[in-house]
Amino acid sequence: MPFLLTISRPAQRDGVCYNKPGSRSATVFVTISRARGALGCRLAGRGDVAVKGRLLYSKVYLTLAVLAVFCAGCGVREMEVGNKGKQGEPLPAESPAISHGRKEKDKEQEDYYQDYQEKGGKVALVGDVGSHAEDSYNQAALEGVRSYAQAAGISYSYYSAGRDSREAYEEAVLYAIENQAEVVVCAGPHFEQAVGTLQEKYGEVNFLLLDGVPRDKEGEGIPIAPNVHCIAYHEEEAGYLAGYMAVLEGCRKLGFIGGERLPSVERYGFGYLKGIDDAAASLGITGQVSVEYWYGGSFLPSKEIEKTARKWYQDGTEIIFACGGSLYQSVLKAAEKTGGLLIGADVDQSGVSGLFLTSAMKGIQSSVIFALDELFAGGGSWPDGMAGQVMDYSAEKNCIKLPMAEGAWRFQKVSMKEYFQVLVDLNTGKIPILGEGEGMPETEITVIFYNEGREKAGEPEETQKSGKE
Repeated sequence: MPFLLTISRPAQRDGVCYNKPGSRSATVFVTISRARGALGCRLAGRGDVAVKGRLLYSKVYLTLAVLAVFCAGCGVREMEVGNKGKQGEPLPAESPAISHGRKEKDKEQEDYYQDYQEKGGKVALVGDVGSHAEDSYNQAALEGVRSYAQAAGISYSYYSAGRDSREAYEEAVLYAIENQAEVVVCAGPHFEQAVGTLQEKYGEVNFLLLDGVPRDKEGEGIPIAPNVHCIAYHEEEAGYLAGYMAVLEGCRKLGFIGGERLPSVERYGFGYLKGIDDAAASLGITGQVSVEYWYGGSFLPSKEIEKTARKWYQDGTEIIFACGGSLYQSVLKAAEKTGGLLIGADVDQSGVSGLFLTSAMKGIQSSVIFALDELFAGGGSWPDGMAGQVMDYSAEKNCIKLPMAEGAWRFQKVSMKEYFQVLVDLNTGKIPILGEGEGMPETEITVIFYNEGREKAGEPEETQKSGKE
């Protein structure tokens, strides 16, 4: 690993923070402690710096970005099959909410100050039926909660809905509240109705809702209460980057398998198509590029998803964007049997397998850290501009990117210079992807849409022709 950010809580004596002997070393070392009612911060080796948490965070983020660019150019590791990380399993359906413990070795390494609690944490992350060990969405949210909680000396817990239903998601949130959670971080749009139902009843609890807004039991949007803050991401930008770079890398037959047809998944897919189309146009090869596109209807692994992915690979598809929860596990099985490649979603999934060419990342961990910092720096209430509001995270705010660390940057034909040029164009708004409320983009490439309403990926529902008539 070329660099490491360690955020740890220092020992304190007479109101002064000291680096505790035995703390893990880091290229960038940041300590955050609760002092005199506000967050006190220090950059190791640079003296005491009394600044508000969000200012320090911005500086650290920029430093990490520079380090990532520098280190990513040190070399590209050849992709290897079989480098799979641990894969999570669905949780037992009989339990509405389950607290996730960890092995003793993990606790020693990740929780030096033992802020994690099986239940009763001041900050609670509530996830869906996927495990936090999936190298995906829930894990990224957990890492955000863990990083902030351990840095600030705040207890935290992790709970998960035991089954995929509206009732189970609400029960999981209630379980967290009943176990003294003062802040409930809800990971994903499945919690929209739960937050909508509970936001006013539990006005003393602060909610952080990722990828959604509060809704009533009928699914209709409702006003956001002041104890709720919502985070939205520009997934279309991440999808665009992944699709564009995949074409520059040489892919001509591509695929997209999404989970449930939720707005965030759609934005990933629409951006992916737009990126593929723009890259093909820039190379003058629109007639040679095609995409197969299907929503599998679930974020969990399934034999149907594996079967569909395997058929696509066998028919010549070179790479599939596996978008949503742990469904990538089924696509990965198909890729291992056929020699295909994948694109990951939400977080860097290069550590899962050498078959991941890249990942469309949207900054879940960093956005959670930022939001919690603002909440606690404001005395435990959402500040103006966040209370009852939705905040967008985009490429312009350095939250959308592809992994660039050594070993994660696996492009052989695409230079970082080319990647950064596209990223800069996104940051400055030079590349229009999706306007407000826009749906599937118009493309010149061939796109085969499958009927996501059926149980199986059968006959194409519609084919968008390549080339101009």
